[in-house]
Amino acid sequence: MEKISGRLAVIVRSGDLNTWVDEAVKSVVEEQGIEIPVVLILNGPQVSTKEADIEEENRRYPWLTNPKVRVVRFDHYLGMSGSIIEGMKHIDTTFVANLDGDDIALPGRFIQQINYLESNPDCVLVGARAHMIDEQGDRIGDVKARESPDIRRSLLLYNPIPHSSVMFRKDAYDKVGGHTPGLTQCEDYDLTLRIATRGKVALLPDFLVLYRVHTSNLSKGATPRGKHIDAVTSGRRQLAKTLGVSPLVAVPLHLVWRAVQFIRAAGLIRPLHEYFKFL
Repeated sequence: MEKISGRLAVIVRSGDLNTWVDEAVKSVVEEQGIEIPVVLILNGPQVSTKEADIEEENRRYPWLTNPKVRVVRFDHYLGMSGSIIEGMKHIDTTFVANLDGDDIALPGRFIQQINYLESNPDCVLVGARAHMIDEQGDRIGDVKARESPDIRRSLLLYNPIPHSSVMFRKDAYDKVGGHTPGLTQCEDYDLTLRIATRGKVALLPDFLVLYRVHTSNLSKGATPRGKHIDAVTSGRRQLAKTLGVSPLVAVPLHLVWRAVQFIRAAGLIRPLHEYFKFL
């Protein structure tokens, strides 16, 4: 298998081929001024690997035969980290960007983020702000996280970066070992914490993605115990040590984060993404 090379590749993941994925992929391949290859990971029981079904899908979604789009199909779920790990097997570019299959990249996103990383060699990962949309694509609010050229201290409390706005350096990704296998939740937070030990993490002030809020958002199901909690706990400790943050500061922040997970699981507060517009 020949890997994709060059400046940038984008990973898009989905458990099904649908109109949201159609919008997501088109927002990448139709970007003006830059040729961007896409690795689309379709994984789930609704994904067919039969030739006749694939031919029908190619007729419905002509971009599936676009040479810039590499489609990888699995008829079972790979998990959140597993699907990205599978996508990364196809990529050997300088930068890698994520776009969830239910979100949309706004025009100019990729060029702006590439330019930022090339102009700031001490930055290893860059995100951006996002408008929230509903299932029909109507604007319902904004993700109002605070922009900064270095948000690493904020990461010790929570992850303010919309996953679909992330672009990172592949060499930094490789140095921290990539995504942690087996994570079904918090895989983005875990990676961001670990890659942040290699350099700055920036959040741009511009709105560069549309984040879709819907009934099946996976962030709704995050549980307060499990491998993902252990991974994030380890990552927070490593980052605090890298930044020289005293345990007297880092430990209380971590306890607050852990408490929020239990309170949310108990149904006493709403899922985190429903509060994004207030952050």
